Amino acid sequence: MVPNASNYAFLFPVAALLLFGLAMLSTASAVLSYSDFEDNYYYLKHQLVNGVVPGILLFIAASYFPYRRLKRFALPFFLFAIFLLLLVFAPVIGVSHNGASRWLAFGPFSFQPSEVLKLAFIIYLAALFDSKKQRITSLTEGLIPFLGLSALAGSFLVLEPDLGTLGIILGTALVMYFAAGAKMTHMLGAIALGLVAFAAFIFIFGHAWDRIETFLYPEQDALGSSYQINRALGAIQSGGAFGMGFGGAQQKLGATLPEPMGDSIVAVIALELGLAGIAVILGLFLLLGWHGLSIARHAPDTFGALIATGVVAWILTQAFVNMAAISGMMPLTGIPLPFVSYGGTSLAVLLTACGIVYNIQKTT
Repeated sequence: MVPNASNYAFLFPVAALLLFGLAMLSTASAVLSYSDFEDNYYYLKHQLVNGVVPGILLFIAASYFPYRRLKRFALPFFLFAIFLLLLVFAPVIGVSHNGASRWLAFGPFSFQPSEVLKLAFIIYLAALFDSKKQRITSLTEGLIPFLGLSALAGSFLVLEPDLGTLGIILGTALVMYFAAGAKMTHMLGAIALGLVAFAAFIFIFGHAWDRIETFLYPEQDALGSSYQINRALGAIQSGGAFGMGFGGAQQKLGATLPEPMGDSIVAVIALELGLAGIAVILGLFLLLGWHGLSIARHAPDTFGALIATGVVAWILTQAFVNMAAISGMMPLTGIPLPFVSYGGTSLAVLLTACGIVYNIQKTT
C-alpha cells in the first residue's frame, strides 16, 4: 500500500473525471445529437457503449493482471500499435477526414490507433529503460535508442498528420526518459532535436503554420480559420464566475461552436459552470497527478514506477494542451480533454492505463 494514502485515493479522481465528463458530454452534444439523429442523447449513449463499458472492463482486467508480465508483451504491443497506424492508409478500412488519415473503420465500429500507441509506447519505454538501468546515461544505449524509437513512433503520426498527438507522445516519452535517470545534456539534446523536427513539420505541412497564424492573429479570418477559437473564447468569457447553469449552453451555442463535445468542451464547461467548473476539473486532474506520482514513487520496481510516471505525464500533458489551446494560450491542436471529450477509443485506453497504475498501487 502507498504510505499515507487510501487504497482508493487514485480511483476517486478517475471516477470523478469520468462522471463529470459524461455529465458535460450530455449537455455539450445535445444539440448535435438531435440535429444528426433526432435523439438528444445519441452521442452520450455511443460514449457509454464504445468507451465507458469496454473501458471499465479493461480497467478491471488491467487492475488484476500482474503488471510485471507486461514486460514480455511490451515489444509485440508496440509493434502492433505501429501496424495499426500503418493501416489508416489502407483502402476501405482507413478513414480520412479533413485531409487527415487517423481512423480505422470495421463496419459500424471505428477507432483511432494513435490512442493505442500512447499506452503501447509508455509500456515499451518502461520495459526498455528498466532493462538498461544505469546504462541509461550512455549515449549509445540511452540517448540514441530513445531518439530512434521516438522518431519511429513520430514518423507515422507525421504522415497522418497529427501534430497534437505527436507532441503528447514525445512529451510523455521525454518525462519518462528524465525519470529513468537520463543525463541533462542528453535531455537538452533531445529537446533541441525535437524543436528542429517541429520546425520542419511546420515547414512541410502548411496547415500547421495556418494554426500558428490563427493563434497569433485570431482577429483575422474570423469566419474561417479563427472561427473556432473566437467562439470558444467568447463562451469562456460569457461564463463568468459560476456560468449559466448546467444545460444553459445548449440554446446559446447551438451548433455554432465547432467541436463542442470534442476539443472545445472546455468552452462549454466555462459557459455553463463558469470559472468554478474549470477550477473543479483542474483540481481533479491535479489530484489524479498527485496520487499517480505517489504510486510511482512507492512502486516496488523501476518498471512500475516508469509506467505510472508515463501515464500521469500523458494525462496531465494532454489536459494542459487541450485547456491551453482552447483558452488561446497556444495554437489549436484538436487534442481531446482526457475523460471528458467525446471519443470511445480515448476513454477506453485511458481507463486501461489507469487500471495498470492501480495494479501497481495494489502491488506495493
